[in-house]
Amino acid sequence: MIDTIKIYSEIDRNIYDKIKFNSIMKNSINNNTGELLYEIINDHLEGSYDSRLSVRVGCGSKYHFVDKGYFIEIEGSYHKIICGYNSHNGYCDLEFIAFNLIQMVELSYNIKLPNFSSWFLQRCDIAICYDLQNQEHVKSYINSLSRCKYPRRNIKFFYDESLYFSGTTTTLKIYNKLLEFKKHDIKKFISTQFNLINYTKEISGFIRFECEIKKKMLVKLYSQKHIKVLDVKYEDLKRIWSDEFMKLLNIIEKDLNIVRGREEVKERLNNLFKPTKASRLYNFYCALQLNGEIDVKENTPRCTYYRNINELKNAKIDFSQSYKVEEIELFYFNPFEAKEVA
Repeated sequence: MIDTIKIYSEIDRNIYDKIKFNSIMKNSINNNTGELLYEIINDHLEGSYDSRLSVRVGCGSKYHFVDKGYFIEIEGSYHKIICGYNSHNGYCDLEFIAFNLIQMVELSYNIKLPNFSSWFLQRCDIAICYDLQNQEHVKSYINSLSRCKYPRRNIKFFYDESLYFSGTTTTLKIYNKLLEFKKHDIKKFISTQFNLINYTKEISGFIRFECEIKKKMLVKLYSQKHIKVLDVKYEDLKRIWSDEFMKLLNIIEKDLNIVRGREEVKERLNNLFKPTKASRLYNFYCALQLNGEIDVKENTPRCTYYRNINELKNAKIDFSQSYKVEEIELFYFNPFEAKEVA
């Protein structure tokens, strides 16, 4: 499903002024020269259960707009505005979502915004929830990925809760939906008619895989400086989601039934290689699980490390999850074998 999107278009001075004088304006001025360093004009439209839609206007030079001279940005989750939550029952039609967000802004400010064909996509989040049946499974799976790495990404891991892999083209998030809801959203539902008991019970066991697709990735995909909303296909966005998480989890699309677990791995290696090589690769695999890729990489000659990694991948061995010494069993989950929560 599509969650948060950010779209933009060019506007004239008249629309700019109408939004500006009904918004919050922040600026910075050089006291010595009186020069305006920057100006931020932003407003938030209230939706259901205190879900917000951000509206920002500014100088068109940000997007190289020179005709009318100003821009408008609209950012928010239509699903969250309508339903109050964004775990499931969402939308996959970008045009539908964008059109309705634009309408909300038009009605709020009593203005007429540019034709729909003149709107462009700056950011789009693709998020999919899966039901792992209970919280223990969610926590076990998230913790098993604590040593998972993605080249050139800033990585944050929160025990039992989430993993974040931020980058310039995409940001990947895997998190415990129930804990995230309790931390960020549950207060919005206090004193409402929303059935919190039923909802929290329903999402207990939900894990969410979210890919924030940024402008840099969209430009690479469509080979356009400004990507029209009308030109974007959900299938393209979902493919980015799949590719990014496959890279992260070391999963190979053409062979999803790869082996995992020590006994299966040992058997696979013994079937493919001579005893000495099979034993060497098995010990390398176990070291990855126990110590993590960073530790193994630092303590293994570079050529040996990458040769072993490639041989494990060619043998279709999943080494994305990390064991803890005290753990007896590890909960296994593959998002590409599971069904999305409807």
